[in-house]
Amino acid sequence: MKKMVACALMPHPPIMIPEIGKDECAKIEGTIRAAEKAAQTIKAAGAQTVVLISPHGPVFEDAIGINVYPRIKGSFAAFGAPEVVLGFETDGLLIRHILRKAERLGINVVELTDELAKTYRFSLQLDHGAMVPLYYLNKAGFKGQLVHISMGMLPYEEMYTFGKAVQAAIGMIDKRVAVIASGDLSHRLTVDAPAGYSNRGAEFDHLLLEMLTNHDAKGLMNMEPDLVAEAGECGLRPTCFLMGVLGGIDAKAEVLSYEGPFGVGYGIVLFTMKEGKVGE
Repeated sequence: MKKMVACALMPHPPIMIPEIGKDECAKIEGTIRAAEKAAQTIKAAGAQTVVLISPHGPVFEDAIGINVYPRIKGSFAAFGAPEVVLGFETDGLLIRHILRKAERLGINVVELTDELAKTYRFSLQLDHGAMVPLYYLNKAGFKGQLVHISMGMLPYEEMYTFGKAVQAAIGMIDKRVAVIASGDLSHRLTVDAPAGYSNRGAEFDHLLLEMLTNHDAKGLMNMEPDLVAEAGECGLRPTCFLMGVLGGIDAKAEVLSYEGPFGVGYGIVLFTMKEGKVGE
């Protein structure tokens, strides 16, 4: 049976990787435990492919990118842990279906190839936005295929529509698929936050998590622009994509954790599906 088995919003601070964060990991223990739970749930659901969207891959102003390299790998060498290496085979069949569905819905998607990487001087390796969630999936025992997507700076409505394209593509294949939106929330929660402090940062985070749990896609896509700007986030577009993937599906949403001790909001929301709701 063709089905989507789970979806999740997951953060991507490298500091939550024990080989990098070391003693600092104790400050985000709740986030780490929640990431482990989300990954274990996806593995236990029998996911054979994971579709993951990241805001830290090659980002184009007018297009979404899909890495079509047959096998994708990455490491945390840039964060002082070159020994932590991950690699996954790409699900080429699902990618082909995604490209077709996106084209039909009028969403501009670019295939990230060697030639394009050389032209625009970007890497085809897994970025840290993908590596952090995948670290926990690998730890949980996931050995399946991957579709690695880089978000585009498209309108929120188009990111949602692309999510619908991915949902339709999943319905075309006879595999169990999970979808992860990688994104941190406000980067302005404390006075020593990376992007400075805003008293609206926490407001944005709590509102986004509330809208996610209520499946309020319209609310997400119409968040107050000033609030979004004040938040200094990198997770809204991936979240809009996730809402598109979940559109019309009966799914239970659970906020597993929310923390922000380093000035950046880390939220983990897990969506579990009822049997037979996608592509039955």
